[in-house]
Amino acid sequence: MENVRKLINEEIENLKEDIIASTVALIKIKSVESTAQDGMPFGKGVNDALVFCEDLCQKLGFETKNFDGYALEARFGEHSEDVCVIGHLDVVPEGDGWSVPPYEGVIKDGKIYGRGAIDDKGPTVAALYGMYVVKKLAEEGKISLDRSLRFVFGTNEESGSKCLQYYFKKAKYPTVGFTPDADFPVIQGEKGFLVFELSKKVDGNFFIEGGERPNMVPDRCIFKGIFDIQKAKDVISKKGLEKKAEVYEENGMAVIKTKGVSAHGSLPFKGENAISYMFDILQDLYEKEDEFKRFVEFYNKHISYDVFGKNLNIGFEDQKSGKLVLNVGMVRKVDDRIVLTINIRYPVDTKYEDIEREIKNIIKEYEIDYKLITDMPPLYFEKDHFLIKTLLDVYKEFTGDDTQPLVIGGGTYARWARNVVAFGPNMPGDEEVAHQKDEYISIERLLTCAKIYANAIYRLAKKE
Repeated sequence: MENVRKLINEEIENLKEDIIASTVALIKIKSVESTAQDGMPFGKGVNDALVFCEDLCQKLGFETKNFDGYALEARFGEHSEDVCVIGHLDVVPEGDGWSVPPYEGVIKDGKIYGRGAIDDKGPTVAALYGMYVVKKLAEEGKISLDRSLRFVFGTNEESGSKCLQYYFKKAKYPTVGFTPDADFPVIQGEKGFLVFELSKKVDGNFFIEGGERPNMVPDRCIFKGIFDIQKAKDVISKKGLEKKAEVYEENGMAVIKTKGVSAHGSLPFKGENAISYMFDILQDLYEKEDEFKRFVEFYNKHISYDVFGKNLNIGFEDQKSGKLVLNVGMVRKVDDRIVLTINIRYPVDTKYEDIEREIKNIIKEYEIDYKLITDMPPLYFEKDHFLIKTLLDVYKEFTGDDTQPLVIGGGTYARWARNVVAFGPNMPGDEEVAHQKDEYISIERLLTCAKIYANAIYRLAKKE
């Protein structure tokens, strides 16, 4: 095993420049979901990333198959069982406040910057080259494999994973595998993933919009209406939010703009929610006793800055996975309704029905409607499962770290594929940069991941 690991690691080192160049090139493709086109279910940018990866896989000698723009499959081998790695090419919108262009793949101080660098383009490239090395060594007769190799590129992980749902209607589930889209040492469980809307019919000549995705802490929110600008400034000052809000006049309407700090929706406590800032201000500013005022009061009483759901009576937690977390990701006025989109990650021992019941008990007083958008039940593997043990062993061999398997709030492709768990790229203690401005992956981490992934693929491809 030691000789094989040495062979694999040397091959990765020889591919260093190719790995870096492919990562930079992929980051340069703005693969944010956009309007669907023929053969491009999630828009041109996402499809461009898929085409790029198809070309790359063919250059690396894989057989490829495009599943109608939803997913790309790369294969090697003819065994009945396989090892499957699944990465995603779509990214969340870049947001504001970057110090470098978000789609240039800028290399600075040993890091590659750009939207998708860590989530999930860099790790996907690292894993692809890892699989390529295993394929190459097998073709050269230096190692033998008992399972085929399969790499799947998804295109809609950030917005519901419709890509994998489509793919697995046409392809078989893996024998075993991983997705390089979370944390090391290995993810044995993922909290339940819930997205729902709270909406209410409102009157009034106003506009409100904040956030871009349910799974991002919103870093901006804007409100336009008829109100006293000086009073708004006084309210903002009284609440100590001068650095978080600005007020001005535009086209005959008064405008408030709040600024937060973006973060991943599974870690809302690491960001600052611009929507919550806005509703805090509106609590004292908006005086008209109407349905919108009631909605504002509901928000500040039952959500506010609480990211653990206690104000909604859903502060569930368990020993396996910890606390429920809540992120208000978006707010919109749609026709005559105010619509709030909320993302919840709930503990593995909690039932969705309990969450829904508690929320509905509260919102009925305010005549607010509840609409379920997505509910993905929790995922959990025991520590002695073959997949968990194998990936944990590979990680420990590289790092010497005894950190135990984790349960996370983030949702990955593992939920939609059987026999798959999330594995890296973040190490214990890493700065969380996914979904944030100036997202990056260090070149050292990129290469380390490639080595870990290659060794893991080899180990999983051996039955003994």
